[in-house]
Amino acid sequence: MSKSHLNPDPSRTLGTMAKLIRLTEKEGIDWSHWQHPTNNPVARRNLAEYLRRGCPKLGDNGEVIQTCFPEGHELALLILGDDYISAQEVATAYGVSYTDEQLEHFADTLPGMEAILWLRANGYMLIAEPPTEMNLLEVRELENKLFSFKTKGWYAEDKQKFSREDKVSAGEWLAIRKEAVPNSFSKTWSEQQDLLSEDEYVPNAVEVSYAVTAYYKVRGIYLLRSNKYVRTSSVSTYSDRVDVGRFDRDGLNIRYYWEGSHLGNLGISSARKL
Repeated sequence: MSKSHLNPDPSRTLGTMAKLIRLTEKEGIDWSHWQHPTNNPVARRNLAEYLRRGCPKLGDNGEVIQTCFPEGHELALLILGDDYISAQEVATAYGVSYTDEQLEHFADTLPGMEAILWLRANGYMLIAEPPTEMNLLEVRELENKLFSFKTKGWYAEDKQKFSREDKVSAGEWLAIRKEAVPNSFSKTWSEQQDLLSEDEYVPNAVEVSYAVTAYYKVRGIYLLRSNKYVRTSSVSTYSDRVDVGRFDRDGLNIRYYWEGSHLGNLGISSARKL
């Protein structure tokens, strides 16, 4: 007999059931709902059949609702394709681990269809942030060969507070534009901000750096190439905006420039509020 379909050991079974009960509590299922199929054989058979059918969506009258669209992870992957990077892909690429609670949170907070369609239409990626909060120097340590400065560098100096204080969040979704905001080149910082919608904000240097290097790590595709840079919300000790870009096999470059400058290769980055 094949051993591939044997039931898991008792401790793993209990752990899975405890997790199921905890998750369904969030959906309004309390202990009395579980007692019903336990004590009623008809309810038990109904539940078994429902599980065998893959837990289809039901209407108000209990009828099965047929849907032609996938949901959750499958929907994001269908619409965004390579521009959707899941926690599992980040974990595999970097050899990091997410907790069960973080994976549940990703599933619970995945944007809906309208937001995902907006991301696709506006050249965004949707990427899982790392399992721990990280600053710029810590993101560089994930894969330092993807940065022009493998160690040290101007932003590693103690006086450059942004590289330690600005963070990428732990276990959240980051929706960020893959390239510069359209028509944002040859404009000042103030002029560039006027191009953002009310649903967008300017991400910090570590968020942009994490997103573009992780995209390469997972997809093998360079972003912000051809000597193009984007301004971020991070500020150097010289009171200049930190810029990220010119990403190629020599690594991602991070520099700073005066807010009043309007260079032809300096645009602005944007992220979507979720």
